[in-house]
Amino acid sequence: MLGHVSAEARRDVATALLVVDDSRHSTSLPECVSLFNMVILKKMTLSLSALAVGASLLAGGAAMAGSARSTNDATSADRLDAFVRDQMQRADVPGAAYAVVGPEGVRLEGTFGTDGAGDPVTAATPFLWGSVAKPVAATLVVLLADDGLLDLDDLVVEHLPEFRAADPAVSDRITVRHLLEQTSGIPDLLTLTDRYDDHRPSDVVAELSDVDLVGDPGKNHVYSSVNYLVLAAVVEEVTSRPFADVLDERLLEPVGASSAVTGVVDEGRLPPGHRYVAGRAVPFTTQIDPAGTAYGYLGGDLHDLAAFAQASLPGGPLLTDDERTRLTDPAVETGDDSAYGLGWRTWEVPGTGDPMVWHSGAVPGYQASIVLLPDRDEAVVVVQNAYGAFQEPELLDTAWGLATIRSGGEPELSGAGPTYPVVLGAFGVLAAGLAVLTARSGWRLVRRRSPRGRLGVAAWLVPLGLVGAVAWMVPGLFGVDRDHLPLWAPDVAWLLDATLVLVAVLAALRVAITAREWISAPPRVDSRP
Repeated sequence: MLGHVSAEARRDVATALLVVDDSRHSTSLPECVSLFNMVILKKMTLSLSALAVGASLLAGGAAMAGSARSTNDATSADRLDAFVRDQMQRADVPGAAYAVVGPEGVRLEGTFGTDGAGDPVTAATPFLWGSVAKPVAATLVVLLADDGLLDLDDLVVEHLPEFRAADPAVSDRITVRHLLEQTSGIPDLLTLTDRYDDHRPSDVVAELSDVDLVGDPGKNHVYSSVNYLVLAAVVEEVTSRPFADVLDERLLEPVGASSAVTGVVDEGRLPPGHRYVAGRAVPFTTQIDPAGTAYGYLGGDLHDLAAFAQASLPGGPLLTDDERTRLTDPAVETGDDSAYGLGWRTWEVPGTGDPMVWHSGAVPGYQASIVLLPDRDEAVVVVQNAYGAFQEPELLDTAWGLATIRSGGEPELSGAGPTYPVVLGAFGVLAAGLAVLTARSGWRLVRRRSPRGRLGVAAWLVPLGLVGAVAWMVPGLFGVDRDHLPLWAPDVAWLLDATLVLVAVLAALRVAITAREWISAPPRVDSRP
């Protein structure tokens, strides 16, 4: 999960300069995400995203499926449905669903469009939730603490003796609470997330021994999905059971989230999601990180997420008011009028000033958000079957816009910004130019024609080397591992790969042409007497 740095960081700059949160992930505007949460490629959108006020009340295209409602409040339902349809067209989302939830259960709901297999989205269609998994995991940890299995102020090394960073004297001071609040100092390491080989959270913990922390524990908020990977390992240690099994038994089943997607065993139930290629959503089969349930690879249908939202509201099932307060109370400031609690963000509803407690998230192919509205004793949940690092602000607008409408305001929508078309256009033109030069050089080599102008090989290799170096370094400049870039921005990844291949082929052709000229050149005649 680009949890995951994410668009979350648009206001939560400290967190995001990861997020991008989510983005990692995250996501949250972020994650994420983290996530794709990312923390990440998401940085490319933060500086260029601009807000524009507008009311989106018109119905979208006829291809969208009609919404299902659980209330006779037709005026409110119609307005929310119209807004979601409009957002789906704006961001080219094939399928989505939302619910407005109170302590008593679902008040309004709507389902729209189709899943990645072409079937209509219903309230029973499963989605992945990305970094929305973080408040779920935090809730489980608080429940286990009240069960006496651990204390939030326990040192992590008390439960995981193998837990070490590069400086053990610092990492030994990290507590469970620091992980929950994202103040451990562990950086967002995309090489440790979104991995689909067979591994457990404890395997990832063992890979932290060479990691340099980015701050003292408890001092600064640094959004990182790795915090929640370590939490999953703690849970498995104190319960002697897989994290997903404990989550099901202690939290999800009791609140009514009976069809949740909690691991690789559920991959077969998950329809394809969508990634963006040239701005259009394209079906993509999402894999599940077997160690990632706590940070992003958790999911379920609309009612599963609504059930968790209901439990998080005062008067909802399972949790006590004290537990809810501990989870959602601001613990560390992350920016102006924004804070992070135990897995929850606290901001203001855009355009209203009302408080909201929220998280969003994404994994390749899916995006989700949960927003608690304390002044209304209700929540808004949204699931969507598309995600792209550049499209995250528009995707997040859907949940925020619904929350704003429910709070009596008008949605403030993010501008798409020029970053995505500029990046695609620049690398597209570069790749096309290299392709033309490669074709011309290949033709000259085959036809054994000497090039006019006879540029020396160095005149070719130096600029080609610079171009190749830049193309190779671009993902790292934005915190993205080259292996992960296709998950979050496949079209950009393909153009970069094409650029690198063309640079290598063109360089080889120029060397071959120069070598042929040297070999075929007539011997020099000494004309001296």
